[in-house]
Amino acid sequence: MIKYVVFDWDGTIAHTYPNIIRAYQYVFRNLGLEEPSAEQITEAIGRLQNKDIFSHFFDSALIDRAKKLYYEYIEKYHLENLKAVSGAKELLDFCVGRGIQPLLMTNKRTKYIYEELKTLGFEKYFSKVVAAGELSQDKPHRIACEALFEGKMPSKNELIVIGDGKADVEVAKCYGAQSIIYQNRVQGDYNITHLTDAIEIIKGK
Repeated sequence: MIKYVVFDWDGTIAHTYPNIIRAYQYVFRNLGLEEPSAEQITEAIGRLQNKDIFSHFFDSALIDRAKKLYYEYIEKYHLENLKAVSGAKELLDFCVGRGIQPLLMTNKRTKYIYEELKTLGFEKYFSKVVAAGELSQDKPHRIACEALFEGKMPSKNELIVIGDGKADVEVAKCYGAQSIIYQNRVQGDYNITHLTDAIEIIKGK
C-alpha cells in the first residue's frame, strides 16, 4: 500500500522550465558563449545534481561567475509567470485525501523552492522538503534520499516517485521503488502524458 509519494518540483508540479532556461541563456550570453538548446538545458537539469550542473556547462575558471549571473537572474525572475502544472493540485489533493503523504525532493535551492511553494499555495501539501545545497550531496544521491525520511527508509512498496527526468528514476531506484515519469522520453516504470494519470496508477497500488 502506498503511504508516500516523493515528488519532483521543476517541470512536475511547477511550470518553471521557461524561467530556468532563460536564466541559463542569460548566463551564456553574458559570458559570450554559444547557448545550448532548451532541450540540452532541461536534460542536464533532469539528470544532474544541482552542484554538478555548472561544471557540466562551464570551464572551472568560469563557474563562479556563471553561478553569480544565474542566481542574479533567478532572484529577479523566478516567480514571474509561475504557475502549477495542469493536474498538480488535483493529484496532491488526491494523495492527501487518501492519507498518502506527499514529500518533495528538488534540486532547487531552499530559498527559491519555499518562495515558489508559497506563491502557488502548495506549502501546505509537503510535510518534508529536501532542497539543493542542504546536504553534502543533492538529489538523486542516496544521502538526499535518506534525508527525506530522516534516515528511516520505508519499504519499497510503501512509496512511489513522481518526476520528469532521469534523476527521478534514480531516486526511485535508491528506494527500490517504482517511478512515474511525466512528459519525458526518459523511461520510468510508468510514463504518463497527463499528471492526473498518476492517480489511477496509485489507486492500483
